[in-house]
Amino acid sequence: MFEPFIPGTVHHPLAASPRGAEPRDETAIRYPTRLNAMALQPGAIADDRNLLYDAGELVLSVARFHHVRVRRLEPGTGLVVDPAVRRPELVEHAARIMCSALGVDCDLSIRVESDPLPVHAGFGSSSSLIAAVATAVNHLYGNPVDRGDLLPYLTSNHGEEHGTLPGLLIPVQCIGGSAASGLYDGGIQIVAGRSTVVLTVPVPERLSLVIGVPSDWDRRPTDELMAAEAEKFGQFRATGERWAPTIAFRMLHEAMPAARRGDLGPLGSLVFDYRFRMGSIENCSFTHHGLTDLAKNLEPLWHEGAATMLSLSSVGPAFFVLTDRPDHCAERFADLGMDVTHARPHNGTYEETELPR
Repeated sequence: MFEPFIPGTVHHPLAASPRGAEPRDETAIRYPTRLNAMALQPGAIADDRNLLYDAGELVLSVARFHHVRVRRLEPGTGLVVDPAVRRPELVEHAARIMCSALGVDCDLSIRVESDPLPVHAGFGSSSSLIAAVATAVNHLYGNPVDRGDLLPYLTSNHGEEHGTLPGLLIPVQCIGGSAASGLYDGGIQIVAGRSTVVLTVPVPERLSLVIGVPSDWDRRPTDELMAAEAEKFGQFRATGERWAPTIAFRMLHEAMPAARRGDLGPLGSLVFDYRFRMGSIENCSFTHHGLTDLAKNLEPLWHEGAATMLSLSSVGPAFFVLTDRPDHCAERFADLGMDVTHARPHNGTYEETELPR
């Protein structure tokens, strides 16, 4: 399941042929990151079919950005990644799989600057970086690949730095939320089935995000984390078998219709139950030794009405709250020994930005 591969490996070709488009010489974009509130079918997180996952997810798009600049070079030059790029293997992978999809040689210069976010904490920093670079290359060539085709292409060819084998990537479950957050508008997005966006809704201006990461969190490389997660796969499957029908019913008949009407209450309630009552936090406890105790101490934020949504993000260890009382929530996070970040939801898509002079 976790066989390493070299950057640029295409496991699943683009499903549809790119449209004709006019390339430009250079472009720059900014691409949002995301928080993952829940999976729709948690059991599918553990069912690998060669990097194809049908777990579905609920994500919040966050105004913390990857800033990508891409320039075409003379034929035969090859790929040139700025030496200042912090995660060059992911940038290379994104550029090469996108050029493969477009059927062009990868003669590109790429620069990336990312707003600070901890790696492997639940922010989707890896998948959003890959999505940002691939989207920038697609944008450079006039967007010949439609977003509906680009999204599953990116998720089915995802990988992250191996950890103990430099220069190689390792498969990691990718459901589609990080790419969707920049390709589709709406601060809240529901991705179902094979990386298909089925609902997007804006987050009201009065609500903001408070994110907390345990200050004593033990950062581990990808291969170690994946090995630890694999030991929990039986619990993921059991959670899916027990709760997936309930999640699907409540999402389809309660949460989604209410969200379309502007009421996020049923959505927040479903997320809370998924994380705090259906075993999700226990399943994700491999990411941090004190995760379950921390969750118990954060739970009062929900019961006292301070949170429109309270959740672990992905498998953690980051927790977040969508709230109209950010100072109160931030104080609670800090009192529990968490490093606190304030952020705004991002209701738009990726954006073209001015090129540096």
